[in-house]
Amino acid sequence: MAAPVTEEQFTALQLLLKLVDMDWRVDIKTASDSVARMAVPTCLVQMKVQDDPCLCGPRPGVSTVTVKLSKETLETMLDGLGRIRDQLSAVASK
Repeated sequence: MAAPVTEEQFTALQLLLKLVDMDWRVDIKTASDSVARMAVPTCLVQMKVQDDPCLCGPRPGVSTVTVKLSKETLETMLDGLGRIRDQLSAVASK
């Protein structure tokens, strides 16, 4: 289990990026030079993130980040996000 986030780490995280928008889709290859790679679904997650105004001034830039995830990688990510949700819920209920 991951260690709780310290106040210093939380403050540092706040100075990073803000999620503005997120979109996703599932892709399945219908043609490939290898039969093993056909019909293997992958998830594409596109996130728009905004720079912290404290670091870049009154007009923060927005960037787009696209991540390609296999089923296994997506499951690992969702498991980690579930743990983060649980930890935030535990802190919020105190």
